[in-house]
Amino acid sequence: MKNFYFLILLSILFACGGNKPTAITPDENTTAVEIADSSLALMDVQLTPPEIKLVESSIYLSGKVMAMPNFRASVSTDIAGKVNKIMVREGTYVRKGQGLMTLRSMEVIELQNQFFEARAQQDFLRLEYTRQEELIKSKIGALVDFQTTESKLRAAESKVNALEAKLMLLGFTREFINNPQVATDVVIVAPIDGYIFKLPVQIGMLATTDETLAEIVNNKELMADVFVYDKDLDNISEGQTVEIDFITHSYPSVVGTVAHISRAIDPATKAVTVHVKFNAPPDKLVLPDMSVRCVVVKRESLKPRLTVPLAAILHEEDHHFVYLTFPAQNKNKETNLQKYRVSLGNQNEKLVQIAFANEPTGEYRIVTKNVMIVENERKKKSGMVME
Repeated sequence: MKNFYFLILLSILFACGGNKPTAITPDENTTAVEIADSSLALMDVQLTPPEIKLVESSIYLSGKVMAMPNFRASVSTDIAGKVNKIMVREGTYVRKGQGLMTLRSMEVIELQNQFFEARAQQDFLRLEYTRQEELIKSKIGALVDFQTTESKLRAAESKVNALEAKLMLLGFTREFINNPQVATDVVIVAPIDGYIFKLPVQIGMLATTDETLAEIVNNKELMADVFVYDKDLDNISEGQTVEIDFITHSYPSVVGTVAHISRAIDPATKAVTVHVKFNAPPDKLVLPDMSVRCVVVKRESLKPRLTVPLAAILHEEDHHFVYLTFPAQNKNKETNLQKYRVSLGNQNEKLVQIAFANEPTGEYRIVTKNVMIVENERKKKSGMVME
């Protein structure tokens, strides 16, 4: 009886084993999939002919605002003195030649005294020169005396001219210099038009020739020092127009021009300094040392190439793919879609330029919408291969 039941059990096991299905293993090497045209329509998969377009791509360079060399000035004095009066304050707009402050100086009094003495000596020597000249003409005087007087007169004239030039450098006019009146104050004037942005002086302070009394900047024409790394140097040239953004202020962008490119790499920043000229936005206060960002269009992006929407790209780790279909190969109302590897070029927020690893031949269309649905269909169908 036991043997009977054992035989029945064996027959059941054999019957079940004969119908065992094979395991399902995906075929990862399959790079094509066929999908019915009606299914593609339901999936909203879009097929687009290849398009050659420009895709402008930009690089962003950081920098800071600098005043143009001729539009920024440090004000100092040519003679020592005590600050007697201050006529401006920080933020004041001044014109070239406008008085900023006055200095009371003992040195300027002494300089005027030297000038008056030298001019008196010059007047005396002129009279003596005229007298010696008359004596020579009358063959009475000695030639050596005439020559000595002439030499002294020339030296006196030179001294008077030098002292007069010093006084005029201090701001005194020739009319005032020739007046016997003695001035005690020197007026310090603005060397350029612009705004006072530093004024480190106070009444009674001793001002010396090696001290900065004020700093003036004219922001009508400014310069941005932008730092460019060597990998981006091919995109920059002198005379090129670039866009400048004020990243710490809500100012409108302005267009600048590359004026100069440094011919050396800064060892501190490991970058090349590019000087970009620009004008400040109307009614906006742009000051030196403000941070800016310079937007430069890559030159290579100015060449038209095969372009697809970013949505057409399938990303797999470090590789990129697109799906193509060749209308001549499609049949039975099914579309054959093939996976092609590509490399990415210039791109913006919507488009990207691509290049095929293996260039397709013949007329083709590119999947530009819902590419992930196509990929999922490929994986699903390749996984149903039976052993």
